[in-house]
Amino acid sequence: MTDQARSSPVGFFHFPGLAHFLVVLIVTSLEIVGLMGWLAVATGKGLDSVFGNLAILSSLNQLDQFIPTIGRARFASIFLGFFLLMEHIIAQMDQTGRGISGREFTEILSFTSLEAVIWTVWLLLIPVNGVLAIVFFLGSLFVEHQITDNVKKGLPFLHFARLDGKLFRGLVLFTIFEVVGAVVWVAQGRLIALALGSTLEHYVARNVGQITEKDELRSSTQ
Repeated sequence: MTDQARSSPVGFFHFPGLAHFLVVLIVTSLEIVGLMGWLAVATGKGLDSVFGNLAILSSLNQLDQFIPTIGRARFASIFLGFFLLMEHIIAQMDQTGRGISGREFTEILSFTSLEAVIWTVWLLLIPVNGVLAIVFFLGSLFVEHQITDNVKKGLPFLHFARLDGKLFRGLVLFTIFEVVGAVVWVAQGRLIALALGSTLEHYVARNVGQITEKDELRSSTQ
C-alpha cells in the first residue's frame, strides 16, 4: 500500500470486511428491536403487538406485566435504552478491537441515555409541530452521533469536527439516513424504511469511525 493510500481517509461506503459488516447487521437489529418495542409501548400498545408473532422475540412479551408498575413512558424509555446500550457497547468494541473500560462504559451510558431522551422528545413534538420535531431530531441526533464518534476515538466528550472536513460530512450523512428512515417508519409504518436507514447509518458510522482529523489534514496537504 502506498503512503498516499494509507493517509487518505476511508470512504463512507467502503466495505469494512465480512466480520465488521456482520457487526453492523447485529447492532442494526438491536436498534430496530428496541425502537419497535419503544414505539409500541409509547403509543399505548404492548410488546405483544409487535413481537407476538415472532418466535425468537416472543419472550419479550412477558415484560408487558411491568408496564403498569413502572409507567408506560418510563418503561418505553428503559426498554429502548437497554437495546441502545447493547448496540453502542458492541459498536464500540468492534471499532476499537478491545473491551470497554469503566470510563468508556460511563460515557456510553451517558450518550445512550441522551439518545433515548431524543427519541422520546421527538415523538412528543410530532403532533405539536412537525417541522420543529424534524429540526430537533436531526440536530440532536447529530450531536449524539458526534459524541459517540468521540468516545470511539478517545476524544473529549464534546469535541466537534471541523465544518469543512470529511468527518463532519460523514456525521451529517449517517444522521440523515437515520432520521429519514425513522420519519418514514413512524409516519407510514414502513419498517423497511427504518431497517434501511438504520443499516446505512451504522455502515457509514463504522467507516466514519476510521476517519481522524489528522488523516484529513494529511490528505488536504497532498
